[in-house]
Amino acid sequence: MTSVMSAIGKATGMKPDNKVIGMGLVDASKGKAQAYLAALMGTTSPDMRHILLTHLQDALTEQEHVTALAIKKGWLKPELPPSEMVKEAVNEAKALLQ
Repeated sequence: MTSVMSAIGKATGMKPDNKVIGMGLVDASKGKAQAYLAALMGTTSPDMRHILLTHLQDALTEQEHVTALAIKKGWLKPELPPSEMVKEAVNEAKALLQ
């Protein structure tokens, strides 16, 4: 894992911190759940639907856990009004570009 983080740091010119890694996990878990849902909706085989539904449920549980962690750590703030969320995103983008 260290070599992966090192490669990311070299490619982006910055060292990923816990927030970057954690939010990557949130996005990845969301993408995994969406992929299983799309596959589930696209199949007609009862056996395959059962398998995909089981994996979708696991993916949703994983997504729930990593999102809860991100909220606990303060990386996600669902209680903020949308205007404040946008303001924070703009400030983070500005800081990233400096």
